[in-house]
Amino acid sequence: MGKSSRDKRDIYYRLAKEEGWRARSAYKLLQINDEYGIFSTENTPLERVVDLCAAPGSWSQVLSKRLWESKSPEDQKSVKIVAVDLQAMAPIPGVIQIQGDITSQDTAQQIIKHFDGKLAQLVVCDGAPDVTGLHDLDEYVQSHLILAAVTICSRVLELGGTFVAKVFRGRDSGLLGSQLRCLFSGEVSFAKPRASRNSSLESFVICRGFMGPRLRTDLKPSTPCENHSSNDNLLLLWYDKDNFEDVC
Repeated sequence: MGKSSRDKRDIYYRLAKEEGWRARSAYKLLQINDEYGIFSTENTPLERVVDLCAAPGSWSQVLSKRLWESKSPEDQKSVKIVAVDLQAMAPIPGVIQIQGDITSQDTAQQIIKHFDGKLAQLVVCDGAPDVTGLHDLDEYVQSHLILAAVTICSRVLELGGTFVAKVFRGRDSGLLGSQLRCLFSGEVSFAKPRASRNSSLESFVICRGFMGPRLRTDLKPSTPCENHSSNDNLLLLWYDKDNFEDVC
C-alpha cells in the first residue's frame, strides 16, 4: 500500500473519530449523496429509508442526521429509518432497528410494518463479506450478498425507488450493471467515493427508478438479459410490464 493510500485512510479514520461517526464509511455515503443526490426526491420528501447490513451503524447515523435530525419535532414523526443487521447496534436517534436476516421474508414484513404498510423510497446496503484477498472469490461472495439485497428490495422498495449498494469491481461488473438495468428504468451508475481506499476493489452502484420485479422462471432467450452466467441469479427477478405481480 502506498503512502497516499495510507494517508487517505488515516485522514478519514481521524475525521470519523473527531466528528462522531462510528466508522469512516460514513463519508462514503455522504460523498455518494453529494455526487448523486440520493437524499433528494422530486415530488415528495424522503421519509422511508432502509439500511441493510447496517452494523456498526455509520450509514444509519448519516441517514439520521440528514433526514431526521434536520427536521422539526413535528416533521420527525413522518421520517422512518429502518436499520437491519444480524448484529445488535447501539441506538441511533430516529432509527428503528431490526436484528434480523435480510434473506428472511419475515424481515421484509417487519420493515413494511414499520412503514405502516407503505414501501421504502430508498434502500442502501454497505454490507460486505470478510475479504480473503482472492479477488474472484471475494467478488463471487459479494455478488450473493447483492442478490440478497436486491431480493429484499423486490419486497420493500416502492416503484421508482432508489437502491445503493457496495459491489466489488471485477470481470463481471459490466454484467451486474446490465442485469440491474433490467430492474431499474433510470440511472445505473458505479461510483468510487474519495473515502474508499485506492487499493480496495469496492465501489458502489446507484440505481434509480425501480420497476418492481416479480419472481419469474419462464425467461426466454429473446429477453434483453440473456447474457448471464451460472453464478449470477439476478435474472430470477424479472419485471414484466404487461403482467406485473406484487411480490410483497
